[in-house]
Amino acid sequence: MRNVPEVKFDSYYAHSEIGEFLRGAEAASDGWLSLGGLAQSPEGREIWLATLTDPSTGAPDEKPAYYVQGNVHAHEMYGTSAVLHLLHTLLTSPEARRMLGEVAFYIVPRANPDGAEYALSTRGEVRSRTEIEEKLNGVIPQDLNGDGMILSMRWEDPAGPLSVDPEDPRLLVPRRPGDCGPFYHQCIEGIIHEYDGGPLRQSTNSYDFNRNYPVGWDRSTDQARYPFEQPEIRAVGDFLIAHPNVFAGIDFHGGAPAILRPDSMPNEEINEGDLGLVLEIGRMGEELTGLTLMSSRDYRASWRKPNVLPGNSKDFAHYGLGVSWYVIEVGWGFSTAGIGPDESFDALPETRERDFMRRIMRFADDHADTDSRVVFVPWEAYEHPQLGRVEIGGLTRAAVSHVYPPEMEEISDGTTKFILRHAAYHPRLALSGCEATLIGAGIYRIRGRVANTGRFATNVMSTGLTARTQRPVRASIEPPEAGEVLSRQRILEFAAIGGGGDFRPLEWFIAAPQGTEIVVRASHPRGGTCTETLTLP
Repeated sequence: MRNVPEVKFDSYYAHSEIGEFLRGAEAASDGWLSLGGLAQSPEGREIWLATLTDPSTGAPDEKPAYYVQGNVHAHEMYGTSAVLHLLHTLLTSPEARRMLGEVAFYIVPRANPDGAEYALSTRGEVRSRTEIEEKLNGVIPQDLNGDGMILSMRWEDPAGPLSVDPEDPRLLVPRRPGDCGPFYHQCIEGIIHEYDGGPLRQSTNSYDFNRNYPVGWDRSTDQARYPFEQPEIRAVGDFLIAHPNVFAGIDFHGGAPAILRPDSMPNEEINEGDLGLVLEIGRMGEELTGLTLMSSRDYRASWRKPNVLPGNSKDFAHYGLGVSWYVIEVGWGFSTAGIGPDESFDALPETRERDFMRRIMRFADDHADTDSRVVFVPWEAYEHPQLGRVEIGGLTRAAVSHVYPPEMEEISDGTTKFILRHAAYHPRLALSGCEATLIGAGIYRIRGRVANTGRFATNVMSTGLTARTQRPVRASIEPPEAGEVLSRQRILEFAAIGGGGDFRPLEWFIAAPQGTEIVVRASHPRGGTCTETLTLP
């Protein structure tokens, strides 16, 4: 398709730019892309939903569907770049367009527009959303010096825990025994609520949207009061539950580069068939993306206890809906600076705070001409109304959290290939051996088989058999008005049909005139619809 907007990889998308890109893609798509929204955010921004499919082969809700979302965590806006790369490929690559004849794609480029806009505009600290909670000596984030950013404040104090890095004086590092100073305190830029000279503390609640799903939810790891309290995540959940045709999905995040699989239970407690598929697809993803397949239990320092992440999207999708789902961690500031997962996981705190920050600064210096990230802001003096003379500036959240934007083009190429290969696993219903046999005057026996030639079973994972989105395979015979089904039900239902050619036999008896055309039909939300027309002999 001509005139589909190109994806930019020199910087990250603001909310308005996403809307402009999607509207341009819709206009150029010849009806293959329909633009809508999951919901509006609390601040009134559209959570865009792009639905892609070949309209000549049926409506999207009548086909197996693949769901993709990005940017659940505010500072991980590079997930949006990966999602838009997929969307662009689906509309412009002949091979990918053929996939849209069989599969619909539901694409949410930015699931958390409010958080991302705050992150992009202020560079301030935010996981998914922050909420002010006024408390004694609590620092309320605020842009004090009017530079449009919420950075850090530092001030000298002989008892301060930080000192200037002797190798890179832009950085503050933990003081060591024998250091001569000067020494500093540091906190987020802002005003202190009811300051009485005591120790400072945070005055914000931080919400993590990827702990708010209703599988394995744990109040101790989620500031929310209950699962799906966050309206953005509730909108995602409502959409997935309302679309039983979704068989697989990807949730793009940013951290140590990896493909994370469902893992709230240890391997020995996971259904063997499910685990085999999870590993097979994940290892295929490793080959296509260069990312390492990992369990979240191992997404940690080797000496820590297994890391179980309650209330996350992949466990909700796998255990709650039976969907084949992965979280793709595309990278972060450490990986951009050449610090891989093994090195970053097991690093001592001082290594992270000294050596890693130096390496990040060196990378930023070496790529200053092409790096749109603001990694460091020079310290500038400011007269704070409560603390007196301070300096505002320092490392931004981008230093650790953001991938160097041009890297995303290569990363996105691999993740798009993985998604297209994953989507090809979809259940695929087919009819075979259908025949009509005359067994008496005007009486016919109709026989055949409904098979699933896709790799996935119609329930995809074993957990899909008990999911709210579970639907049976339905096979029916449609005689004309002159015909009559004499035995058995006209519509047969099967709880599920396995992948790889598994089938169920079909049989009906009907009364109808010779030469009558009848239609055998089989359908399933995740397996599509197939028909065969028979002429009674």
